[in-house]
Amino acid sequence: MEAEEREIVELAERLHGHLAPGIALGVRMASLALRRLGTRRGSKKLIAISETARCLADGMQAATGATLGHGNAFVENYGKLALTVARSDTMQGYRVALRRDAWRHSRLMKKWMLREGKLTREEEKRLAEELLNLGEEWLEVTPVRVNMDVLFENSRIVRCSSCGDLVPERLSIGENGSRICKSCAGTGYYRMAECALV
Repeated sequence: MEAEEREIVELAERLHGHLAPGIALGVRMASLALRRLGTRRGSKKLIAISETARCLADGMQAATGATLGHGNAFVENYGKLALTVARSDTMQGYRVALRRDAWRHSRLMKKWMLREGKLTREEEKRLAEELLNLGEEWLEVTPVRVNMDVLFENSRIVRCSSCGDLVPERLSIGENGSRICKSCAGTGYYRMAECALV
């Protein structure tokens, strides 16, 4: 493994807290997508989307430099071991997924993929090393066009007519001629007692 690749793995490990198999897989998949795109980590024109909210997303962020805080990394939680890296100017990129039959790769891969039992720390380390060097024959790499139309939210700011919070207009919901935030509309990830439930 080259020095730059080792640095990325170490960054992902620090970000996540340990080198989980999903971290290694996220690094491997994202690195492959970057090579196919002909670009490098940290490019300002990258977007990255993880199809799981688990470890894979942390590996993807470390490998691409696209982060939730920069607004160019996203989680579309489909529960799949897949991610997409694309250019934000063309929305063209590559989706990299673990093949459905990749469990045949090794005993540890089968145990992990099919959730046949909890891996020990030692098994996690061994599987992570396998995944960092996983051959492309175990991955599906597909050219894609990203459909997310609200990647970089910059609409005007409005005040929620229920709670008073300031939110981007595009992320609010119209109701009876006024705008309310997702929380007050009952579609947010939390609810506050002060919010009128619709």
